[in-house]
Amino acid sequence: MTKKLLYIIALVTAVALWDATANAQSTTIISAEDAAKNALNVGAKAPAFELKDSTGKLVSSKDLLKQGSMVLTFYRGAWCPFCNTYLRKLGQRTADIKAAGGHLVAISVENPDSSMAVAKKNEVLFPVLSDPNLDLARKFGIVFQLPPDTAETYKSRGLDLAKRNSMEKPELPLGATYIIDKTGKITYAFIDADYRKRAEPDVIIENLKMKAKM
Repeated sequence: MTKKLLYIIALVTAVALWDATANAQSTTIISAEDAAKNALNVGAKAPAFELKDSTGKLVSSKDLLKQGSMVLTFYRGAWCPFCNTYLRKLGQRTADIKAAGGHLVAISVENPDSSMAVAKKNEVLFPVLSDPNLDLARKFGIVFQLPPDTAETYKSRGLDLAKRNSMEKPELPLGATYIIDKTGKITYAFIDADYRKRAEPDVIIENLKMKAKM
C-alpha cells in the first residue's frame, strides 16, 4: 500500500470521526438542571441587548440601565399558566420595585404580537420583550431542551414548542430572574430548574434596597 493511499485512508477516517463527534454534540440535550448549574450568576457581567417590545420598537439594555437597576425576568411563553401568574404577581408590585430603585423587564422567545397579548392579559405596565431563537437567553446560559418524551406530551396536547417558536428544537429558558445594576453587573440571580419556582417580589425588593444602601 502506497504512502499516498495510506494518507487518503487516514484523512477519510479523520473526517468521518469529526462528523460523528459533531453530530453527537448537535444532538446533546442540555437539561434544565445543567442550565441551572452553568447559568450566569451574581458578579458576572450581564450581556447587553437590543430587543423588540410588544409594539415592535427596539429597546436596548443600555437605555434601560440609565433608569437604574434592571429586574430582568425570563418566562417560557404565553401558554404557560405559571408564567402568567408570576407576571401578574410582579405587575402588582411594580410601584414597590420602582420605589426600591428598580424597573421590571420581561423577556420570552415569542414574537412581539404574543408579547403584546401577554402584556394585555396580565395587565403589566413594564416592557415585555421578544428574544428570537433565545439568543439572549443563551448568553445568560439559561436555555435547555425539553426531553423527547415531554416534548411529545406537549405535542399531544396541541403545543408544538419548536414550531410555535420558529425553532429547530423544543427549547425554553429557565424561569430565571436577575437584578442588574447600572454598570451591567449581576447583583442578584434566581435560577432554578423547576419552572414552578420563581423569585419572590419581596426578595427582589429587599435586594434592590440593599443595593441602594451600598
